[in-house]
Amino acid sequence: MVDHPVLKFFGTFAGHIIEFRVEVSDDLMLLTYERCCMLQCQKVSSRDPKDDQPFSFLNALHGGYFTDITIKADNKKEFCVHRTILNLSLPCVDWTHVPPPLSGLPEDVIQTVLHYAYSESLPRGVSESTAKGCIKSLTKLSGYERFIDLCNTFLKNVALRQQIDNLVTHMHACADRIIDLFSGKGTGSAETHGDSLISNPAKLCYIVKQAMREGCVAGVKLVILCDLFSRKKGELSREERHDIIKYAKSRLPVFMSQLRKFLEVCKQHSNNLTASQRYDIASYLVPEIESSLDIISKFVVETRAALEQVISSSNAAAKTEKTVLGEKHKKGHIAEALGKTLKNALHMRELMKLKHFHEKTTTNCRHLMQKKENFGLMSQEEKVRSVAKNLEQLIDEVPLFLVRIEELMSALDEKVTWREWKYLFKLGTSKVAWGLGKIVTHKSSLKAMIAQICGMVDRDHFTSSLITLGLVDPPQSPDGEATSVKPKLSTSVNYSQLSAVESLCIPPYARESVTARHALQMLQKEHATDMIFEIIVVQESGDVVVDHTHGEPISRTDHSREVDIHLIKAHCVIIASRCDWFRRALLSGMRESIDKKITVHDTNPCLFRLFLEYLYSGHIETNEMSTEQLADMMALSDRYEVDSLKLLCEHTLKHHIDEDSALFLLSLSDQYNASALKSMALNFITEHASDILESDLFHDLPERLQAEVEENAMWPGSDCRKRSFGGHSHTQTPSSTSSVSEAEELIGSLDLAEEHDPSSSSSSEELAFMEDSDRLESCIEDLRAIVGDGVPREELTRVALAADYDANRALNFFFSA
Repeated sequence: MVDHPVLKFFGTFAGHIIEFRVEVSDDLMLLTYERCCMLQCQKVSSRDPKDDQPFSFLNALHGGYFTDITIKADNKKEFCVHRTILNLSLPCVDWTHVPPPLSGLPEDVIQTVLHYAYSESLPRGVSESTAKGCIKSLTKLSGYERFIDLCNTFLKNVALRQQIDNLVTHMHACADRIIDLFSGKGTGSAETHGDSLISNPAKLCYIVKQAMREGCVAGVKLVILCDLFSRKKGELSREERHDIIKYAKSRLPVFMSQLRKFLEVCKQHSNNLTASQRYDIASYLVPEIESSLDIISKFVVETRAALEQVISSSNAAAKTEKTVLGEKHKKGHIAEALGKTLKNALHMRELMKLKHFHEKTTTNCRHLMQKKENFGLMSQEEKVRSVAKNLEQLIDEVPLFLVRIEELMSALDEKVTWREWKYLFKLGTSKVAWGLGKIVTHKSSLKAMIAQICGMVDRDHFTSSLITLGLVDPPQSPDGEATSVKPKLSTSVNYSQLSAVESLCIPPYARESVTARHALQMLQKEHATDMIFEIIVVQESGDVVVDHTHGEPISRTDHSREVDIHLIKAHCVIIASRCDWFRRALLSGMRESIDKKITVHDTNPCLFRLFLEYLYSGHIETNEMSTEQLADMMALSDRYEVDSLKLLCEHTLKHHIDEDSALFLLSLSDQYNASALKSMALNFITEHASDILESDLFHDLPERLQAEVEENAMWPGSDCRKRSFGGHSHTQTPSSTSSVSEAEELIGSLDLAEEHDPSSSSSSEELAFMEDSDRLESCIEDLRAIVGDGVPREELTRVALAADYDANRALNFFFSA
């Protein structure tokens, strides 16, 4: 019996898993969690990504054809536009007014508004000043509310990205500062370089402390970055979130390069370090280590006490919530009780995290106390020797660290793929934000410890960052108001910045486009049309036999032809901007452009109307169309060069392949060069060759297609194996191997052919075999070179004969056993 599927949400630590039992029925999915929570999910869309394309009329704006309005900017530059399209995107604006709306505004403002009117997006490279100018110019005017909202969203996203840029740049600057400190460029003294650094333990200790302060500043900037992304990701689109994650991934090689430089500087200093100098450094470090152990022990103890206080308060809140939950359950508030139950379950999960962290902290605290006690029991000489030995081991590992960094940098993209990095980034930022939220909630318990950390780091950037995170209260001004600390960032290095807001500069998908919806309604209402499609349908009737002779010879009438003409009204600018074939026809200067009438033959009027609806709206419901309708629509889209609709029909037809339609769709895909559909049709025919190849439709195919089908049926997947024998891997795959039974059938067929040929003699058989002996030996040698000498010659001969001396096929036969 098959178990029910289980959907798992993985946490950071082992054991933290929420499991939902999954029950799927059609478009509904029911998730059940421990009999206390049921989530019902409905499939809102089943469309394929190919079903949607960005929708716009920008071709008409850039082409400038069929314009009927001219807008003049404040610098007298003219913009020729279309009233038809402007009424679709900005319907609340009166475009019949003289002078036209937007007249007299700055050129960049008009250009941005028109780009939005034709695409519902902002132009690429739009600046903040232009967006602010658009808001300022159009705020008091009606009809531009959606455009103003888009500009405000753009400014918010740009501000967010500038924050991220500044945080990453500051982290890079901190890393550069650490490198400069150890290389002697940031101490303010020209003597701190080379031998002078390692010969002066006091100066070395000072540099290490300064570097640790810079590291603390970089660390708190990273926490701000994680918290910022976690708080703002709900306001960003999927593309914008991916842009930020990709930008963070692009910074990894830079940070690793900085780490490599730091290790190289450390290696340079350690190469010149003598035993006596190492002993002097160890002697100086012993009191510093004792002091550090005291501080760290105090921090660990305070952290443990704070965790115990947090867990205690969380337990009290959980008990109170449970009591309220029981009362509501008794009163019959079932829906609210279920919500409270789920909240309580999630609260208990967080409590388990805190307890687990408390256990780890307790273990580390004991371990640290033991280390501190052991170090305190040593004599002064033993302490120095222990520190010197650890320092020597650290110096020996620096070259190994450098090698590992080089290897990781060279294979970073292979070791960390995009999907893995996206998951790690989201998981890491959410965990950091969760921990920060807990600290902020209980910061009163950690106030003394945070203040002590600020005093030890003693950096304005560190303190201001803690104020930003809400961990430290801002300083009070003399009048009692809080003041903000804005330290100046000093760095001479320019790092690459996050790209412009891309998602706001991409037109919306057709299903989400307001302009597309209005355009479809305009076509259906035939409002303000200026052209006509004339669809001519010719219906031929058969011969009619008329007998009025009462036994005399019968006369026959001629073939009769019934011609039906259907007219569909449309709009030149929309048709021209959405279809290049129609644009060329309407601008050619021929009869179509003069009469504003395009005649269409050999199609169904209903189908052609669906075709026009796709041009107007950018989407069509192909799931409700039959195989014949999809095939006709594919032919129509190929005739008029609408590739997006052709790809959509091709994708939908792949789900219509069956034993009755496979040959028809194979011929159709070959005719219209639909490679994906052809590949699936060939695969289906190969799997059902015994039934399909015997049909009469197969013999109606062109000889070239018949040969291709027969070859695929005889050698399934042979197109994947057409490669040179030497120098390639022959790993067995399910799609490229043949079974041993196929080889035996081939050998059996050879034996049967010989048995049914009475005219052949044993001498002729031997002569034929001698003629092929060279090919057989060559094939066996190639096989022997790969499979080794342990395989009997009879086995190699059998597969070589079955494969007609082709080494590739023989190798597939052999490995399939």
